[in-house]
Amino acid sequence: MINTLPGPNGRSAGSLTWGGIFNTYYWLDPHKRIAGVFLSQLLPFVDHKAVALYGEFESGIYGGLKAA
Repeated sequence: MINTLPGPNGRSAGSLTWGGIFNTYYWLDPHKRIAGVFLSQLLPFVDHKAVALYGEFESGIYGGLKAA
């Protein structure tokens, strides 16, 4: 999936993302030259707690970039 708009956690427009059945996710942000991988083995797909943790993970990565 291509994100055409900036994401709420810091992801750039034009970044790529994917989600797998067991709540495994990754994103590639070529503009900021960063990628992230979140792996879990939870069902159902799009489990609320897993998605919230993934968002916190992504937000933390981009927050660290701002602080650097």
